[in-house]
Amino acid sequence: LGLDISEELAFKNAEIIIKKAATNGNFVRLDMEGSAYTQKTIDAFLKLRRKYPNAGIAIQSSLLKSREDARLIASKGGSVRLVKGAYKEPPSIAFKEKKDVDSNYEAIMKELLLSGTRPAIATHDVRLINEAKRFAAEKGLAKNTFDFEMLLGIKRELQKKLASEGYRVRVYIPYGKNWLPYTVRRLRERKENVWFVLKNIFER
Repeated sequence: LGLDISEELAFKNAEIIIKKAATNGNFVRLDMEGSAYTQKTIDAFLKLRRKYPNAGIAIQSSLLKSREDARLIASKGGSVRLVKGAYKEPPSIAFKEKKDVDSNYEAIMKELLLSGTRPAIATHDVRLINEAKRFAAEKGLAKNTFDFEMLLGIKRELQKKLASEGYRVRVYIPYGKNWLPYTVRRLRERKENVWFVLKNIFER
């Protein structure tokens, strides 16, 4: 959207897309890139959110400040897509251990589920998915008050199972002529991403 050129340009481009989406009854979620863009993306989103309720944002549980960020966004009525994060970041700003990323994910997830902002639980982690289901049921939350989101082609049977149980399931589909370079770039960002995809291919 032009964030590397200027924040003003990126904001204007995002506003054009979100405004057009609103006229068609569609929802737009701002994705999150590496930590260099985190605060700029959040600032732009909060500004957009004042005018466009059909806008949401992704937050990465791998970053130390994400719980605070998620609370701020939810307090403004913003909908968060909670992801673990695909980027390798320095230990000064991110958790090093997977168990800590997962623990932070679970803590943020529970706060978001209680926030009434229809969060998106974007993970293929079966334990976290089951915990989201258990926690929501324990708190009496309706199944249509949050979404599960997964990548196209990953854990397809689980996607079908969740949908058959009455949960909202959204599938992330890379789109456009540059979908392949984008996908390859995301895989190269962390070696764990390649292993994850290969593991799921052979699990089918």
